[in-house]
Amino acid sequence: MAEPSPAARPVPERVLDATARITVEDGWAAVTMAKVAAIAGVSRQTVYNEYGAKPALGQAMVLRELERFLAVVAHELDTHDDLVEAIRAAAEQTLMLAQANPLLNRMLASAHGVSAGAPGADTALLPFLTTDAAPVIAAARDVILARLTRFPDLGLSPAEVDASVDAIVRLVLSHVMQPGGGPARTADDLAWIVARVLGTRPGTEARS
Repeated sequence: MAEPSPAARPVPERVLDATARITVEDGWAAVTMAKVAAIAGVSRQTVYNEYGAKPALGQAMVLRELERFLAVVAHELDTHDDLVEAIRAAAEQTLMLAQANPLLNRMLASAHGVSAGAPGADTALLPFLTTDAAPVIAAARDVILARLTRFPDLGLSPAEVDASVDAIVRLVLSHVMQPGGGPARTADDLAWIVARVLGTRPGTEARS
């Protein structure tokens, strides 16, 4: 079955496609409603009608990108029978996807430019992953919490489960922003932490 042409995609998706394209190629500072409208094949007023001001457009773009990551997380949690291994796999796949994601790489390159003292660095999108990351964190928590019903014997209270999931999401996000020892090693470390929180579990090996 043939893929629909870009013009056949829903207007909101075309607008976000255009926004992401400009951001990856030229940076967020280069995004204007007029440019987005021209690439999406709609009027500038349509862009405003769909998303309002530019910050809302940026947040919508980031949240749509997040859906790709959450699909990976959901898949791993749905296909592993051991929770520690499921979280390890989800973390590794998330970090690998982050390394290969053009939009995220553009955002992080801007952050590294600031830390290096580069003039005119484009950092307006970074708050969506840092100081204003609440929607991102909430979406990730919801995906994980919804799937923990597959693992009913965690030995944790609801409050402890909620706090643990929140901590895991924030930890993975921090490694997305500042990669450490590679996806596999980071995932192993996270799995060790989760295993310690859950106590001794069959099939869980001690960390060397």
